[in-house]
Amino acid sequence: MTEQQYRAVIAWFQERPVAKGALYLASRGAVAAVYVLYGVLLLWLAAWRQPLVIPAALVPAAAFWVGSALRARINRPRPYTALGYQPLFPKNEAGRSMPSRHCFSAAAIAVVALHCSLPLGVVLAVLAVLIAVSRVITGVHYISDVLAGLAFGSGFALVGWQVYLLAARALLG
Repeated sequence: MTEQQYRAVIAWFQERPVAKGALYLASRGAVAAVYVLYGVLLLWLAAWRQPLVIPAALVPAAAFWVGSALRARINRPRPYTALGYQPLFPKNEAGRSMPSRHCFSAAAIAVVALHCSLPLGVVLAVLAVLIAVSRVITGVHYISDVLAGLAFGSGFALVGWQVYLLAARALLG
């Protein structure tokens, strides 16, 4: 989006406190729901499908670590810093915009969940997209940041899951 588009979207929400509050709840709620559902998934796997709990815990953790290192290395300025406006919800961070950590974390968790429980994975994938949209609408990320985050998180999780399974098969014979 351009500076004018960001400003227009933010102004629209600023003029409509109910819509702004709903966006805030949806944005924060989607992030919270991803982590709560991920915790439920890990508990369920630990109780009923023990072998899957290890990759389900390790793959998103590795995606988080590698993705965080990548975004620190890229250190892309946030759109509100580069374009000179205030985001809808105040944020103090000036850099580390690419890729979006919220998005790559949610995408990695969604892909892992898809391997373990299709319905839960679909719910988490929808939440990941909701997070991506809200990060752009609130003015804290460029569209390319969230798309890169979704692609990185899901791709990392797909590869990580397969690498883990291949290594487990090789070790177990």
